[in-house]
Amino acid sequence: MNIFEYLGLAEDHRKLDNKVTQLVKHWDEVPESRKKGKTFAVQLKKDGVCAITVVKNGEVSIWSRTGNRFSSTKEIAWRISDISLPDGVYFGELTCELESVSLEVLSGVVNTNTVKPLVGGQGTVANNLSMNFFDLISIESFIKGSSQTKFSRRHSNLVERFNKFCTNGHRLCVLNYTTAKTEGTIDSQLSFVVSGGEEGIVIRDMDAGWEAGHKGWRVMKKVRGVDYDLKCIDYEEGTGKYKGKVANLIFAWKGGKTIKCMLGKGWTHDMAAQMFVDATYGNIVDMQQHRHVDSPVGKIYQVYALEESSKGKLRLPKVGEQRFDKMVSDV
Repeated sequence: MNIFEYLGLAEDHRKLDNKVTQLVKHWDEVPESRKKGKTFAVQLKKDGVCAITVVKNGEVSIWSRTGNRFSSTKEIAWRISDISLPDGVYFGELTCELESVSLEVLSGVVNTNTVKPLVGGQGTVANNLSMNFFDLISIESFIKGSSQTKFSRRHSNLVERFNKFCTNGHRLCVLNYTTAKTEGTIDSQLSFVVSGGEEGIVIRDMDAGWEAGHKGWRVMKKVRGVDYDLKCIDYEEGTGKYKGKVANLIFAWKGGKTIKCMLGKGWTHDMAAQMFVDATYGNIVDMQQHRHVDSPVGKIYQVYALEESSKGKLRLPKVGEQRFDKMVSDV
């Protein structure tokens, strides 16, 4: 049963892959025209698992952003039901109060596909879950897929409900926000939360409504990052409209592994097409164009990502600038 079936709708009421929650886009990927002259709400971005809490006729259920029911959330659902929140769809970030628990471990405990009983310390993780609420819409708006209520009003409704019904000791909180009108103020907030060990910030248009599946100017993010200078060892051509262009560069990584990375900000389609020509012909001198054809293979590039996981993987890695000044990879 998915979240729509739970609400008495058809299984395919909306496409589950991208039409359940409102998605978050990186601040730098949103056009400036969409950000100019606005006042933003800046919230802490917790490093957890996005969760949809449905309160319906007093019953509490917790679902993933893909519309599947989380496992091992009975204890935190009981805590939520204990404060008797009114019906609604409450969006939050599911985290664990135990500092030693990584995101990978947390995700494994609440995995929607898990059917086996918890083992080892997984039960302890399940009994120490916390919910950090950040938005609220009505069940009717969730079913419709949109709400015209501004974020500032939705958040105010969330705070009012929380303050009225919640007491201490439930491991539940509302993520409050500060306001910002300039990117400088936003960056100051980012530096502050990152210095405190948090993942980053979520930046919301205070006057925007809610729309399922929307990824853009309504909700944006800035997060802590890592970057390395890595050696390119191969490339991949794109498909469709990206045919004849480099879609990914492949880099040597720790422990003999490789990392596949898309071209990041600053790389245009024309540059990707020229890179594919250069990669195809290799390092030769193009006498007709009077230039040196410079294959990306063997060169050093900046690779940046959201973070390096506890398993040594980079989250959402992208290719930055070529490091002409370096001949040796960082790893």
